[in-house]
Amino acid sequence: MKPYFAFFVGEGLSVTLYPPLEPLVNVICLVAVPVLIYKKRFEELGFKNFKKGFVYGLSFLIFLPFASWIYLPVAVIDAFSQEFFFKGFFYSVFENEYIFWRVSRLNLISSFLYFLVFLSISRNLCSVSYFFISIVCGILYEESDSIIAPFLFHLGFFLSRFSGIWR
Repeated sequence: MKPYFAFFVGEGLSVTLYPPLEPLVNVICLVAVPVLIYKKRFEELGFKNFKKGFVYGLSFLIFLPFASWIYLPVAVIDAFSQEFFFKGFFYSVFENEYIFWRVSRLNLISSFLYFLVFLSISRNLCSVSYFFISIVCGILYEESDSIIAPFLFHLGFFLSRFSGIWR
């Protein structure tokens, strides 16, 4: 089994067996695997163009009127680790090409895998919203060339009441 698929096993087990460990499992599987096993540099994983990433990431402001700040610590860990893996790591490992408009092959693949994780956890077809949120995060990542933009957008969505509807 490829090490980057450890996320799927870890996420499923942590959410099913002991949900409070899910943020820790996310950090181990989503951050440690790319950095320690694949020895990726942070620049390769999207830690660049911070100013442009922040400007594009301001799109998260659309979620602020609906934000529930009680989940902020978990939201920061989950949003960071998931975008780090599904955008930063995926884009650094696999070759990419645009399929149509501003949607690339890697964006579709990583978004579909992200959706499958949430579908397996929630067992609810409304999880398809996570596919579309991930598509938007992928577009933000590709346009800004920074992990900051999708992280902020993902964080805004996670904190909004909209994300709770689909869980």
